[in-house]
Amino acid sequence: MHLARYSINGQVHHGIVEGDQIAEISGDFFGDLSRTGNSVALADVQLLAPTMPSKILNIAGNYLSHMGDTPPFTRPQPFLAPPSSVLEPGGTIEWLEGCTNLHYEGEMAVIIGKQCKRVSEAEVKDYVLGVCCANDISEREWQNGATTNDGDVQWWRGKGADTYSPFGPWITTGLDYNNLELITRVNGEQVQYTNTSDLIFGVDTLISFISQSMTLEPGDAVFTGTSGQTQAMNSGDITEVELEGNGILSNPVGFPS
Repeated sequence: MHLARYSINGQVHHGIVEGDQIAEISGDFFGDLSRTGNSVALADVQLLAPTMPSKILNIAGNYLSHMGDTPPFTRPQPFLAPPSSVLEPGGTIEWLEGCTNLHYEGEMAVIIGKQCKRVSEAEVKDYVLGVCCANDISEREWQNGATTNDGDVQWWRGKGADTYSPFGPWITTGLDYNNLELITRVNGEQVQYTNTSDLIFGVDTLISFISQSMTLEPGDAVFTGTSGQTQAMNSGDITEVELEGNGILSNPVGFPS
């Protein structure tokens, strides 16, 4: 099932994507998903970020292919991105003032379905609503001084600036999140390919680990990490992240309006 949050005629709605239509539901995704009987053409709506999370947890260094010569971590390494960094499908990733080295990071996002606090790995699946594509946009000079050796002490803007957390296009339920192909493209050219089976710390381990210290709320998103070595983008580029069974998240890069 594909769960979409969307806007039409200035109003925000939630619904179930069925082919080229969206069947509207009452309330949000954390109730009984009862249908109102109304439907709308997918082409006639503006897709929004599937949730407005209270927080986003990103995971550092969770694919061996992204670690280079660095030994793998012995435990998950989450860090926070603020809700203000959320970007909707199709929204522009902003080339902000001072930005010089902006990278894509195609990832799978896990969306929490109910309050999750101190849960075991075996229980995690009962707290996951579904998964979707994500792009952990990263300004490498702000993040770590990639070429200037003058990075920020914290990743507050290198990873958490406005528009740096696109995810979508919708949440898909019922997928085996431990075995999904994940592809990133820039201007139609494949630049990343992996399978979520290659995660160093799988979804169950991540969610359980985080929940021991931080309560996850319905709609919160966990971006599970990126693979390989990324490259800088340019203004005007089009990024795409494709997650098997979910869809394609597409966002252009451009200067703020």
